[in-house]
Amino acid sequence: MTIKYCANCVMPNTKPNSIFLNGVCKACLYSINKKETKINWHQREIEFNQLTSNIKKNNKSEFDVLVPVSGGKDSLAQIHHVIKRNLKVLAFHVDNGLKTDIGNYNLNLIPKMGAHLMTFKPDTNIQRKLVKIGFLKYGDPDLMNHCLLHALPIRTAIKLRIPMVFLGENAALEYNGDAKIDSKKVSLKWFQEYAANKKFTAKFISRKYKIPYSKMKIYDLPLNSEIKNTKAYFASYFFKWNSENNLKIAKKYGFKSLSKNSEGTYKNYVSIDEKFNRIHQYLKFLKFGYGRATDHACEDIRNKKINRERAIKLVKKYDRKKVSSYYYLDFIKLINISKKNFFLTLKKFTNHKIQSQIRFIK
Repeated sequence: MTIKYCANCVMPNTKPNSIFLNGVCKACLYSINKKETKINWHQREIEFNQLTSNIKKNNKSEFDVLVPVSGGKDSLAQIHHVIKRNLKVLAFHVDNGLKTDIGNYNLNLIPKMGAHLMTFKPDTNIQRKLVKIGFLKYGDPDLMNHCLLHALPIRTAIKLRIPMVFLGENAALEYNGDAKIDSKKVSLKWFQEYAANKKFTAKFISRKYKIPYSKMKIYDLPLNSEIKNTKAYFASYFFKWNSENNLKIAKKYGFKSLSKNSEGTYKNYVSIDEKFNRIHQYLKFLKFGYGRATDHACEDIRNKKINRERAIKLVKKYDRKKVSSYYYLDFIKLINISKKNFFLTLKKFTNHKIQSQIRFIK
């Protein structure tokens, strides 16, 4: 496959689910369209105020809204939007076992903001097995983590009779420009395509690797009939989604960034709350020829923060940074594999045809 890059940003056509029209990726086209159609964000906020007002008036359960949180800047921005409206907030965190110190610090700011914080730790044996399958068989340690992080908060809200789940950005739109997906709410179609990567559902993994589905159910989105009284909304529908804006909000509550850039990118306030993501992002680079720096450069181009020439220099400098022992030593200990096996797996999933072309990005 010959790599072609978006004429507007620096995203390659090797990105899964990417579609290019006249040389421009659909994520850029969506971003341009948002600006040209001039979404009335004031009206969207009024819609959110009406939604939350109705919940406060009619809700009889202990909490009005459940907010999935990682401890990142986006999490704090989501909490900010709901506590501002005097909702009874349950922040819900899934701890996969590789939290960083700064991630824990930022996560513990949430109760100080006025929300309750619940932390869920999955069954270590099942989680270890799933991460190991994802890494060794598919080159993605986060394969089932993505499902868990989206399915379990919704399941928890249903159990607690919480009427609303308030998620972050809609990745289908913000990063893929997929306008066929509901922009406001999580749907089964969205979950299957953007959380489960089209086929890697809990049922698929359960059957293929003979893991009882009863132990995998929390990784699966509930049926539509089960979620009729609980709705999961994207914050990016109601509020203009922007990393810099979210950072400004988070800093008001004491959010800490790193003293230098996060490994694999040029920013110091993203991908800092846990260690899985760094390995996921490095494997993404090896398989598809783009990493975290590319993601951030594309966002900055679309938000007019940098030009394409500057983005290319950043991508060349940071995307190719090899994963360090700070990340992989804890990871290999968690899933009980050797350092040799870890690097052999990286080699196994390296697409050499793509890697031979990425140096010619222009």
